[in-house]
Amino acid sequence: MTTRILIGLIVLALAIGNSITALAQSPVDFSKMDKERIPSDPAVQWYQFGPGGAGNNYHIYWHSTDPNTAFLGPNMGNSYRTTDRGWTYDGIMDPDGPGYKSWNRGPVEIYSPEFSHQDENFGICAMENANYVYTTVNKGLNWKRRDDISAQFKDQHINTFEVDPTNDNIWYAGTGHVRDANHMFFNHKAPHGIFGSQRKVPLPGGGTVDFGHRGKIFKSIDKGETWKEITPKGIEPLAQITKIFVHPGNPKVIFAPSTYGFYKSKDGGKSWKLLAGTGLDNDIIRSADMHYDKRTGKVTLYAIDLVKYIPNGKSMSYNGGIYKSTDEGESWVNINANMPIKKDLLSSFFIKKGYYKYGLAKYFQIHEKEAMSLYPELPDEMLHSISVVRVNPSNPDHVMLVNNYKSQFTFPGGMLWRTDNGGKSWYVTLRNGKAWEGKDKALWEARNNPTAHNVSWVSQTEWENRDEYDRKAGASIEFNSDGSTIMYQVAKVVCISNDNGDTWLENDEQVATKGTENWVGSGNSNLPGNEIVQDLRLKKTIYFCSGENTIWTNTNDGGNIRSNGLAVRKLHSPNKEKPMECSVSSVIVDPEDDKTLYCVHNRQAFFGKVMKSTDAGETWAQHGVIFDPKKYGNPVGLIVPQQNLTIDPNNPNRFYISIPDKSVNDVTGRPPKSFDMHGVLRSMDGGKTWKNINDGLPNKKAVQKIGLDDQNKGAMYAAISGTNSKPGGLFQLKDGSDTWEKVNIPKGMVSVHDFYYSESDNRFYISGGTMKGKIQHGGVWYKEGTKDWQQVFPYQFTNNIRVSKTNPNVLLVSIPSKGTDMLNPGIYRSLDKGITWYKINSGNIQSDRLNDLDINYHKDGVYYSSTYGAGYYYAIDRKIIPEGDINSLGIN
Repeated sequence: MTTRILIGLIVLALAIGNSITALAQSPVDFSKMDKERIPSDPAVQWYQFGPGGAGNNYHIYWHSTDPNTAFLGPNMGNSYRTTDRGWTYDGIMDPDGPGYKSWNRGPVEIYSPEFSHQDENFGICAMENANYVYTTVNKGLNWKRRDDISAQFKDQHINTFEVDPTNDNIWYAGTGHVRDANHMFFNHKAPHGIFGSQRKVPLPGGGTVDFGHRGKIFKSIDKGETWKEITPKGIEPLAQITKIFVHPGNPKVIFAPSTYGFYKSKDGGKSWKLLAGTGLDNDIIRSADMHYDKRTGKVTLYAIDLVKYIPNGKSMSYNGGIYKSTDEGESWVNINANMPIKKDLLSSFFIKKGYYKYGLAKYFQIHEKEAMSLYPELPDEMLHSISVVRVNPSNPDHVMLVNNYKSQFTFPGGMLWRTDNGGKSWYVTLRNGKAWEGKDKALWEARNNPTAHNVSWVSQTEWENRDEYDRKAGASIEFNSDGSTIMYQVAKVVCISNDNGDTWLENDEQVATKGTENWVGSGNSNLPGNEIVQDLRLKKTIYFCSGENTIWTNTNDGGNIRSNGLAVRKLHSPNKEKPMECSVSSVIVDPEDDKTLYCVHNRQAFFGKVMKSTDAGETWAQHGVIFDPKKYGNPVGLIVPQQNLTIDPNNPNRFYISIPDKSVNDVTGRPPKSFDMHGVLRSMDGGKTWKNINDGLPNKKAVQKIGLDDQNKGAMYAAISGTNSKPGGLFQLKDGSDTWEKVNIPKGMVSVHDFYYSESDNRFYISGGTMKGKIQHGGVWYKEGTKDWQQVFPYQFTNNIRVSKTNPNVLLVSIPSKGTDMLNPGIYRSLDKGITWYKINSGNIQSDRLNDLDINYHKDGVYYSSTYGAGYYYAIDRKIIPEGDINSLGIN
């Protein structure tokens, strides 16, 4: 044997050894589940897939010095980071952390991150819905909760962090909620702002803390480790600190605009001066930004002073708007210029309707009809109640303004305004809707405003001509650190511009194959996932139900975009030509025809209806009615989680569905108190009409899972959650019966959440338990033939249980955190029928908030999960499939 060959063999052996070591992980020691953190097995990595923005993304933040890195904090409990200007994202919450309500997974809906200008890896941030502070030492990929820092802020909610750009030992922090566009409002009765959300939040160790704040400013001189209050004397206690700016050329000068005036310090915060009467109409600063010219040392400040609507007889006037200061805040000049909407445009139907419904009615807290009655005469001009201002870091004359008519009290007719000459003139820089090139075109052209559509949509192409103007506006816009890229949130998606705002691209997903609607998500999903549906007849098709985004199905071209990219396609409802926004909670494939699908919706369009497709989901039509949502109030605000749509293959006219009051999974929302159709429902006419069949169930509101009894034709099972004082259990409905019968389960087990029959080894599994119950009364159990129940997952509380159809040795189990600080929630996998288990959360930032879990029916080692608000994930188990990505496995 030659030396070269010997060396090669040694290298190969070392490589194999290192590979085995990399995948080696000790099995779970269940005695330590509630005592110490259990790391995940690196052999399983979860990848987020399936685009689909839902809810809203109110928080966009660029890194202070890196023009490629930005952070998003969408409102379904997520936080993401991009390092390539928004083309791909990674979740920045800890998949192996404790339950999300511990706030130890990271900054949920990240808030105001700021980074050192000398060390790009060091940063500090807050989070939206609790008073915690986090630090990072790796550019925001991971964050550590710093209770020692939070305590120094005395339970005050931090709205803004700012570092001295010349010295990263010096930091400033200001309190408030003014950046929380979905909860902070300004109206006639509360012009300085009112926070319309919860006032108390839970503490990890128990108890609650006031989620309010007092107007305070803090300073650190040791890189954020210790903080001292430097609040201006006499400041209004309820002031929101809008932003803090440090003068880069003279860092002793600090600017602190607030909702009670503009403050300035010339000695690093030792003393402050309120610059009152300097030209602002109301001294209520909703937003502000600063430009610094390194060449000249000049500071240019922009501020939005609250736009007040002022009654003027039967009409309306206004004051406030956008202001500019070129003398470091000592004086301000109004630069509204030509931005106000004239009467001709204000008379346009969609703008006029919004003017009364969302502008005046909301601002004066009255009904739309009353607003029209009190102020029937349109004013000669009216200014949008703009809420955010941002200036290009590379150009003091290039400024953007947000008109957020989705959640702030203003009206449509341009959601994003822009000036290229420092405020001498303004125009709408993002244009979408029929009116731009239709009936209002001449009116806009008379204002020298371009009218050509300039948004390239990917997943939301139907938005372009859905309305006269965009139905929903955005709340956040940000320039990157060199001003070359702009990110803007439009309703539930993010758009970018690389040409100063001339054109915009929706980039939450990318087209996998030109000319198709096959998309690969960018990794920043804010989508509520629902059920994952497979059918043994469909070897390469899986259906993924979703909130606000109907149904997705996998395609085979994700590899065109990136390795491990799983592409999906949306099945529009009722069809591609007239898609409607709907939330599908459950879908089923007809047992006699795999092209026929049925689905139900937990909210939005077709709410309470059964829809049917005969062409594999391409087109849909109403098929049946489960309930009329109008019976229970305003359908817009209702959610009724309809689960486990089932068809009896032995009697295809017999359909079932379950409706719990509260799901053990993290299904979004729960039925209204007046809802009277909880439990199990059955249809005997193919899903057209429905009736409850709850006789024999101990608690109809606690039905967590229903499904066929695969060992008894025509029979059904129902899993019922419960407590020691009000036990649930497992119940069976025999073929032809209307009454459920209790099934024998392990002694002491009072809550059952899921069940699964493994046909290949004749094992029937159940999962359940209670959060504070005993281990022997929860977890996962199996029964094989006539043998007694055996516990296979010894833990007090589990929900989903799945068994591979190709290899019964492979089991998946999930533990939900259910809003607690549980130490080791998430997904667990066994490769030996439950003898040993491994935690497998890596990559899944909502591993503790699952709605569904599954194993590919035809390819062992490929897993799927559906989350509360981070969309869908798939994983490849490298202990089963050592090589290949999702696109090379031939399963999609």
